Amino acid sequence: MTAPVIAPVPRRFPLFPTLLTLVMLVVLVGLGLWQLDRREWKHALIARLRAAQTQPLLEPDDFMRAMRNEASIQYRLAELPCSPGDVLPYDLKGGSSVGGVSGYLVLVSCRPNRKLPDIVVVAGWTKRPDAAAVPVHVDTVFKGVIIERPYGRVQTRPQFMLIPDTSVPPLQVSRMPTPDELPDNHLSYAGQWFGLAAVLVTIYGLWLRRRWQGEKVAPAAPNR
Repeated sequence: MTAPVIAPVPRRFPLFPTLLTLVMLVVLVGLGLWQLDRREWKHALIARLRAAQTQPLLEPDDFMRAMRNEASIQYRLAELPCSPGDVLPYDLKGGSSVGGVSGYLVLVSCRPNRKLPDIVVVAGWTKRPDAAAVPVHVDTVFKGVIIERPYGRVQTRPQFMLIPDTSVPPLQVSRMPTPDELPDNHLSYAGQWFGLAAVLVTIYGLWLRRRWQGEKVAPAAPNR
């Protein structure tokens, strides 16, 4: 009688874990590439916003074009006469003073009768959380930086906000935003996604190797 011949069982990739790993790998790599694209977009945006601050003061037609989505006036400089007199603030928003202290930005409408404005102005900064109930006297010409869509895309809210370099008493001057403050952390995010993809491949490779090493060999049929 001939001794049985031991034949190794053919290695087969486990279908479901392999497909699941491939799907997750595609998603992780795709997210990493998306962050790299976002990084290029953010650099172009910062460059455009820096250039916006060197352009002439905005005209009424510029606001109309921005409202029709024909142009962007983000971080453009503007002058706005504002003489509503003694008024209650239109709203409060979280913000910082020119010295970097956290508090509230007091927003006022420069239109009479408290109609929903297209533009609101930061009359100044305060630490008082109840400042919305405190009237302020506004009779001046503000000059500062325009922020588009301070309330998102809600059409019934102001489409623009002016952050000036002055304030009305007793409020303090608020901090004016600059393009350099925009976060530029897309490269680190991309590295995280690519790193997770590498970890996923490593874990799958180790798991597959252990699975293959644990497979038993099957004896071949004896020769008679």
